[in-house]
Amino acid sequence: MPKFERIKRRHLLKKTEHRDELERIRDILGSQVGNLGDERFEEGILDDDSRVLLLDGEIVFWEEEGTLYPTLRALLSGIVDLPEITVDMGAVKFVANGADIMAPGVVEIDDVVKDGQVVAIVDERHGKPLAVGVATMDAEDMRNTDSGKVVLSRHHVNDELWQFGKNR
Repeated sequence: MPKFERIKRRHLLKKTEHRDELERIRDILGSQVGNLGDERFEEGILDDDSRVLLLDGEIVFWEEEGTLYPTLRALLSGIVDLPEITVDMGAVKFVANGADIMAPGVVEIDDVVKDGQVVAIVDERHGKPLAVGVATMDAEDMRNTDSGKVVLSRHHVNDELWQFGKNR
């Protein structure tokens, strides 16, 4: 994950760049971007030259190794919708501390989850996103396994990215 210390440059995307980013997000995540109204993304460059997309001053996507990942704030505000993996309440504190998702803690899996797909990790009680991760196997394989990692966590509540957005 990039170092989220400071945005050294930022600019509003042109309409064509904005449209291209929306298409890229749809291609990478398989999800439409909604709740934008007339707003356009800003592109930000961090100190380590990592790229982020902002909306209303909040980071809503960050790029890592050519993939755009949505932030939890993007999920909470309805900007993007991802397939969900629901974890039991016993796993919540581990997920909130950045742990990868293990098969025993999973209680529900969206049928559309594929290996390598970006997914949202939600708690079973409130259905709120706790983390964004990458699935390590298809939904059917997840259901049939009793052990091992099923999702690699990329961003979680209270990590650097969460705190960065909170302090701005």
